[in-house]
Amino acid sequence: MNGTETNTIIRKFDPIYVKQVAKLHIHGISTGFISSLGIDFVTALYKVIAEDKNSFGFVAVENEEVLGFISFTTNLKSLYKTVIVKKGFRFVFLLAGKIFSPKLVKKIIETLFYPNRIKKMNLPSAELLSIVVSPSGRQKGLAKQLVQNGFQECLQKGINKVKVLVGADNRPANNLYLKCGFEPAGQIENHGVKSNIYIAKTNK
Repeated sequence: MNGTETNTIIRKFDPIYVKQVAKLHIHGISTGFISSLGIDFVTALYKVIAEDKNSFGFVAVENEEVLGFISFTTNLKSLYKTVIVKKGFRFVFLLAGKIFSPKLVKKIIETLFYPNRIKKMNLPSAELLSIVVSPSGRQKGLAKQLVQNGFQECLQKGINKVKVLVGADNRPANNLYLKCGFEPAGQIENHGVKSNIYIAKTNK
């Protein structure tokens, strides 16, 4: 475990934190497609990530309050398969009332086919899925600590490179990844939004 001067502790992502993580995701990535699906859906998704053998993450905790989190997967296609095969009915239930929206269905299809699109670009299969630090947790270096812990876990799993996608107009997030050693590797359009692709070597 690593701590900051304010007694914040970095812990491995555990299912007990999924509700707090989901709330942070929705507040921190408020314009994202996943956030638009609602708190119950996002909570269920992070529960899958916390339990999936091919995914992992870390939380920054202070007095049992999650101030920030980061999530990774070693194989996004495998993660989606877990969601569909093992939790499909649960997620369909959570989307009840929204599933008949043509716009939503289109975005779901785009999301499911994203792994195949990205595979053609010869990028690492491992991916940093999301990172958020709450307003009260900022200016403490938590984002960088979370990334570093993620890289260490990647190395332990034999992963030498990891990619991340971020909205091209999200300047703070782009700056964070550059500071953490990510390098530009191209662009892709997803859900009508242009995103930058970065790759980092986890042994830096």
